[in-house]
Amino acid sequence: MLNKNYSNRLFGRTRGRSKKKIDLKKYHQTLSEYQFQNCDEKINYILDIGTGYGETSIFLANKFIDKVVISCEKYIDGNIALLKNIEKNKIKNIRLYNGNVYDVLQGTDRECFDLVWIFFPDPWPKNRHAKRRLVTSNFLIKLYKNLKENSEIHIATDSVIYVRFILDSIYKSKDYFLWVNQSEMNLLIKDYFDIETKYYKKAINSQRKPSLFILRKL
Repeated sequence: MLNKNYSNRLFGRTRGRSKKKIDLKKYHQTLSEYQFQNCDEKINYILDIGTGYGETSIFLANKFIDKVVISCEKYIDGNIALLKNIEKNKIKNIRLYNGNVYDVLQGTDRECFDLVWIFFPDPWPKNRHAKRRLVTSNFLIKLYKNLKENSEIHIATDSVIYVRFILDSIYKSKDYFLWVNQSEMNLLIKDYFDIETKYYKKAINSQRKPSLFILRKL
């Protein structure tokens, strides 16, 4: 069982804005069947952080059937949608962690991740909220310790403010990562991956072009 880490608080909603009632008892019962506990040294893992409605986790699970995807998301409505998809499509290689990604990293004392995806994290665009952003140089370096050799971090955002923030974070962690796609970060995500999440479609419909950063562990 992972230990809760209260020193690195994550912000954001755990429920949607709608007043739709959910059966929390049933939710936790279903969640327990797919709950991530600890890394097993015999298993290769992919860490999917902030999975929203789970589209990225489903995509990764189908693409890498020999690996286990850890879907880390505190948003209950999104987890419910993901659990329904897992059971409907009988997907066996996804585990959920309904909480803070720092708990997962804190409870992992070895290099166990082959790949990390962070697609459309909350940009927290106001300056006073900048400290709430997930992707910082400190966070990247913390991830580095749990990445296997030559493994990668993929980060996508449609926020110009967050792009600048991520660029600064990459520069500050340049001794740890190679920025693989530095010359082509503005290619469409569809040029790399055949996936369109809810937030990707929202960005395109709003005429915002998402940027993709691919970092490889040195």
